[in-house]
Amino acid sequence: MTTRWKRLTALLLILLTLLNAGSALAAEEFWKWGDVYEEKLILGLPTEVTDLQVFQDELYFIYGELLLKCHEPDDMPETVYELKNLLPENVKEDMLYASYDDYRLFTDGDSLYIFVTFMQRIYRLDFEDGEVKPMLYATLDYSSLPELGWVLLEDDCCTFYKSNIDGKIVKIGDNIYMRGSDWTNRKDKLINSLICFSLETGRGEILAYNDADIWEVVSWQQNPEWASTLLVYYNYEEWDEDDEGRSYVADKRKLASYNLEQRKAEETLLEIKDLGLENQLRYDLKWGFYTYNSRCTAFAWDAENRRFFFLHDDIAWFTDGTTTARGFDCIPTEAIYAEYGFFWKGSYYFKTYDDGAFVCDMSIFEHPEQYYYFD
Repeated sequence: MTTRWKRLTALLLILLTLLNAGSALAAEEFWKWGDVYEEKLILGLPTEVTDLQVFQDELYFIYGELLLKCHEPDDMPETVYELKNLLPENVKEDMLYASYDDYRLFTDGDSLYIFVTFMQRIYRLDFEDGEVKPMLYATLDYSSLPELGWVLLEDDCCTFYKSNIDGKIVKIGDNIYMRGSDWTNRKDKLINSLICFSLETGRGEILAYNDADIWEVVSWQQNPEWASTLLVYYNYEEWDEDDEGRSYVADKRKLASYNLEQRKAEETLLEIKDLGLENQLRYDLKWGFYTYNSRCTAFAWDAENRRFFFLHDDIAWFTDGTTTARGFDCIPTEAIYAEYGFFWKGSYYFKTYDDGAFVCDMSIFEHPEQYYYFD
């Protein structure tokens, strides 16, 4: 191929990419009300959205010391509750309790709960006559999981724990399920274990260790059809050999329901190898070679249109589970930095570990004629 043809080919590829993209798609930050709600430093860090939960068709979220909610995506958030009211009276603002990263929302479909992790307490929010009345629902016993080493701390006001919990919390019956790690993150076996706590006794149990490769506990509790099902994502690949002795990677990544009695995957909902994803190679300057990350994150379910949403590399994807996935938006970070995702009022959202929450551009669904599909 001549240099001229190479240039023409490159130009055509660029034009094709632009046509396929339609407009400049990019997920946007969810928080956009900084001119209304005062931003202040908490433990030296700027206020941000630290947790979100859909409950009865409204979006509740924690922003600094406030629990807020939106009726519609473009509505101004309204204050639901001041989180400091859950704390002992002699707690000071500059104490550890001001870390609102330690407040986590979850639901069973019927009620909304706040898990105050450093106090081991779970509150149910009762809504009566326009007022919110938190009711102490359960007190957990972290000491029942001594191998996690969740540190007991004491100061002049009370006793509290530093825990290590990751992702969403799922309530099924009288138990809650989540991923947890040892406090030091030095015990490989205990990093990202699947754990549960009884809401009756408060005692905890480890259901699966790190070697099970469970990389996400998926919360579908706002969707009644999944309310009694624990869904998990396995990010599992292994080396194998063909009949001629050549090595290859066997892709066993999947989204599946988890059998709590047998403690293993049951029904597979998505086989990632069937979705047509290609891992993007990136050159690692430190190690001096190309690498890729095969992990998918932030799974969400669009019940109305029967679609799964998730992140892979730096792209947001959707699939009906029977066809290859379709990328529809770019995200400002890599998928591995996303903690969880959810679908609300026609849009796909995801929360990252450190950069807040984002909402994806859904224009590909509103104006499909602007996009090119290739069979």
